[in-house]
Amino acid sequence: MKSLRDQLLTAGLTDEKSVKNVRKQKQKQHKKPKKARGEASEITRQVEQAQRDKANRDKELNRLRQLEVEKKALRAQIQQLIDTSKINRTEGEIAYHFTVDGKVKNIRVTAEQQKQLARNQIAIAISDGDQVELVPRVVAEKIAQRDTSYIIENKSKEPNTSAEDDPYADYQIPDDLVW
Repeated sequence: MKSLRDQLLTAGLTDEKSVKNVRKQKQKQHKKPKKARGEASEITRQVEQAQRDKANRDKELNRLRQLEVEKKALRAQIQQLIDTSKINRTEGEIAYHFTVDGKVKNIRVTAEQQKQLARNQIAIAISDGDQVELVPRVVAEKIAQRDTSYIIENKSKEPNTSAEDDPYADYQIPDDLVW
């Protein structure tokens, strides 16, 4: 019995050259170890995974850069709000004390500014470079919406006690009382 190859050659359906090419390809395929046959696909998988990892790292770096740009823009907005609306306190003679991060600091204010601070009509804002400025309450609220760390809260707010709860409401305070 003749092989299929021999039968095709005798029938004239194929030629000797194509038969040799097929034999060479089969021999090459058999010479390659099984690992080498699968390594090509493994290498391509590793390359694709490395490309995905690099793309993810690049996305994360871009996100971090974008956050930094947004933070910088926010700081610039806050600084501009403080610079454009700060209250002049060059004539301040009264020391007004406040706390920042557990440290007591003071600024010089006028008597009117001291009253406004007590009534919470103006606020203390920290600008870049740790400088302290007085700003109107409306501006302080705008700054606090962006970042609360730039505004120093007035903790000396008087508690709202009604006359009904006050045990000393019946007693008059003398006008000439000096503390």
